[in-house]
Amino acid sequence: MTRRYILIALLALSLAFALASRPAAAQGQPVAQGQTAAPSVLSDDAVVSFPETVTFRLQLEPQQDVAAATLNYRVARRSCVPVHTTAPADIDGDVVEWTWIMSRSGNPPPGAEIWWQWSLEDAQGNVTHTAPQTMTLEDPRFEWQTVSHERVHLHWYEGPDVGPTLLEAAVSGLQRLEQEMGIELQDDVRFYIYGDAADMRQAVLYVQDWAGGVAFTDYNTILIGVAPQSADGWGRETVRHELAHLVVGQFGWSCLGGDRPTWLEEGLAVYAEGPAGEGTRRDIERAIEENSFVPLRTLSGSFPSHDRQAGLAYSQSYSVVAFLLEQYGQEKLQELILTLAQGVDDDAALEAVYGFNVDGLEMAWRQAIGAPPRPIPPTPTAIRAAAVPTVAPLSGPQSVPTPPSAASPPPATPKPTGACAMGLTPLLLLGLGAVVSADRRRRLGKGG
Repeated sequence: MTRRYILIALLALSLAFALASRPAAAQGQPVAQGQTAAPSVLSDDAVVSFPETVTFRLQLEPQQDVAAATLNYRVARRSCVPVHTTAPADIDGDVVEWTWIMSRSGNPPPGAEIWWQWSLEDAQGNVTHTAPQTMTLEDPRFEWQTVSHERVHLHWYEGPDVGPTLLEAAVSGLQRLEQEMGIELQDDVRFYIYGDAADMRQAVLYVQDWAGGVAFTDYNTILIGVAPQSADGWGRETVRHELAHLVVGQFGWSCLGGDRPTWLEEGLAVYAEGPAGEGTRRDIERAIEENSFVPLRTLSGSFPSHDRQAGLAYSQSYSVVAFLLEQYGQEKLQELILTLAQGVDDDAALEAVYGFNVDGLEMAWRQAIGAPPRPIPPTPTAIRAAAVPTVAPLSGPQSVPTPPSAASPPPATPKPTGACAMGLTPLLLLGLGAVVSADRRRRLGKGG
């Protein structure tokens, strides 16, 4: 009996040694079919010529068996479905290379993170993969400084006080959003503050020549040209305004494709800047006296193109949002934003949350501020532009008009613009005329 147990034990040990000496695939370990050991890699780099190209270059040890190569890469951004791009690469001896020509697709902003990995196939059809690599796109023309507060990161290079000044403005804007609207920042936001609008425009492909800033909503990144002498005035307002767009956009983001009417989008952003300024109060008082308010439905899409009408559209939008907050509270406003994010149209969303449609809101708001009632047709027709400022249907940047105080040199008479630039893509330009009075230049120049 003892001898039998000894023989069984010896056989078990022999089997264990035999299994240990067999290849991994024979032991049942997860080795993919058709794969071999990866070729030896000397270097795996990405060379950036910002904002034109990114060249991915893989240097292999000499005499590696690589018959075909494919690059897989992606750029980190907000998206419902993660998208990878696959591109066949050129092989020249021991060098594998592929260049991403961003002039064909538009470029991500500074701060965007790129991930990539190579797939290599030998002559027998076996495929191996290199280790994943990452890098952060940067604009190397300037020596950037960075200041941060929690989830807000601000980069600048000109003027010793510009960064701290604008960061303080951003933080105070966030506090107002949280306290007055109950909307908190959901994800990190990056600002890149260029010394002037011309420097900023050189960092973005396909940006309009009148743009003073660009918002990349999918990347939570804003580029603005702010001259140091403009930082404490126009710069503060612009940072708060554009940050509000991103924060509200994060809060009301949905894969269902819902958007917000322009009067709500811009009214929220103007409200986030702080208490109404003298120009806004004067707009409201004059419009009440002259009964010259724009029908609220017409402010669901593009704003008027004339200077006085454009300024009034912003002041009116601010006043309507202030009415909703003061009369019904922040929870109702949050519910409206989230309802719209589900793809519900403006009338239905307002009915569900407040019990009135767009026309009912206009009548209640007019009564609250002492404006005369406006005759409203019994069967309203909703008005909505194909694209809404600061709510991009595509991944391209949106432009912000250049303020005269921040331009160097001041630009020629601008082309029609939207307040937060309705330049969503080269084919989606809508408009606000930026030939405005001094008071309107200050407001329109801040990006909406």
